[in-house]
Amino acid sequence: MAEFIMIMTGAESTGEWDSYIDKLVKQGKLRGGSSLAHGLAFSKGMADQTSAISGYIRISAADMTEARSLLEGNPLFEAGGTVAILEEVPD
Repeated sequence: MAEFIMIMTGAESTGEWDSYIDKLVKQGKLRGGSSLAHGLAFSKGMADQTSAISGYIRISAADMTEARSLLEGNPLFEAGGTVAILEEVPD
């Protein structure tokens, strides 16, 4: 089983986060996560920018195909937001 992080940006989500998180827990896929407050993004030589990242979820999945399938029901994704899925590199 591989570990992945879903990084969420974009749209306002008004969906049912509790039911989505419960689904991941029942499937044994949830490894953690958090909503994030407003922040800044920094690049050398450029003006500070507002970060659009609104939260992240850590999951376990067999591969990227399974990780992507876990987007179903994600309130931010369903509202048109963007979710980047990245595989964690084991130590």
